[in-house]
Amino acid sequence: MTGPAPAWPLTASLLLLLLPPAFADPCSFPDSPISSTFPGAISTLSDFMLRDYPVDVPENLRADERCWALWHLAVAKETLDRLKLVAGSKVQEPLEGLYAEINFVGRCVNQSFPSCLRFRKANISHLLLEVSKHLGALQPLITQQDFGPCQQYRCQPEPSLPVSTLSSPSSLGALGGTLRPPRPSSSLLLVLGGLPVVLLLILGAAWIWKQRRRRLLRS
Repeated sequence: MTGPAPAWPLTASLLLLLLPPAFADPCSFPDSPISSTFPGAISTLSDFMLRDYPVDVPENLRADERCWALWHLAVAKETLDRLKLVAGSKVQEPLEGLYAEINFVGRCVNQSFPSCLRFRKANISHLLLEVSKHLGALQPLITQQDFGPCQQYRCQPEPSLPVSTLSSPSSLGALGGTLRPPRPSSSLLLVLGGLPVVLLLILGAAWIWKQRRRRLLRS
């Protein structure tokens, strides 16, 4: 006679059904997180900000077709985070409005910046224009792309430095040749070689003229 089957396999199966699948990708968006009103949020914040307020923008993110816009929005999100800490009460609400428009990138991009990433100073107006451009570029594509490869920022590869021509032995030899004193030309050698003869002729002529003068004085 067999007893009743234990209940734990059924319970475990129910728990597995309730858990999200392990392969679920947090960087896929079945529904677009970008609203159609994001231009208004950008415009409202722009009205409250000094147009020449300085912010940092990345200058050497890799030009990846899939991740380019997402990375720039993630950096802009970090900038808005810092602005919220120092902004006055009047600016807090428009800041939150734009922050809500780009907060979704935190699901995908690791917010720790790599050591290779460099920044340059720009005006807040430039940053807001960039945010508008990147949101507009992502809007029609975001539900069709898998942004899993975008979790880590990647930088443009540094250009390889050309090997200096002075470092090769052959070039050093060539350089040494250029540093040697120039060899005198053959015509110059001829002039210099005939100089003693000319001097002797001058001295001889002077001696003869001196002897003739003495004779004239005696006579």
